[in-house]
Amino acid sequence: MKPPMDLDRLLTQEPARDSAAMARVLAAARGELALRRPARRWRTQAVWLMAASAGLGLLAAVVMFAVGAVSGPLLLARAPLLTLLVGTSAVCAWGALSPKGRWARRLGMGLAVASAAALVLARATPHGPSTLPEWVCTVSHLAIGVVPLVVALVALRGAVFQPLRAGVAGLAVGSTGALLGELACEQDGRHVLTHHLLAWVVITAVLVVISKSLKPRSYAP
Repeated sequence: MKPPMDLDRLLTQEPARDSAAMARVLAAARGELALRRPARRWRTQAVWLMAASAGLGLLAAVVMFAVGAVSGPLLLARAPLLTLLVGTSAVCAWGALSPKGRWARRLGMGLAVASAAALVLARATPHGPSTLPEWVCTVSHLAIGVVPLVVALVALRGAVFQPLRAGVAGLAVGSTGALLGELACEQDGRHVLTHHLLAWVVITAVLVVISKSLKPRSYAP
């Protein structure tokens, strides 16, 4: 019969060293240091995300106005909502990438909820008949979000994964399609709720899922 194990002695004794494992760890660390990857400032990445989301939406507005797809009076009428969406995108992008951006993330979520409610309430009655199927709005919303989605994923790899941070970044990405929807769609609030906002939720969820599956470049907070 084996004698009972002395737990105190087991806890105080030094663990056996594996020289081969230590050599592998040291070689991997030296390899990482040899790469000399430049550190990316989170503020710069936040600006890039703002440009890729709100900036892309505003660029679409300029192009649509230039080709006559939207009129000056329509842009003026939608200016308050467009401003709210741009502000939501900027705050969400900043909060998602700021190491100490808890307040900005909460503010961004609040602005996103306010924007969603305003988008629906502003369409109490349709502004005009639609000649296209309703699903076209959903597809276009998701399509224009691909570029900011990629930018957000690259930026988020610079820190350890956090669900709230990824979700807020997704809200910034989804605002791009919301901007486009305000310019290109004239249908009622029910359509906005079931096709525009649904696409916003979908692209946010997609970003969170993909971001979680990617290996971060850094485990900084």
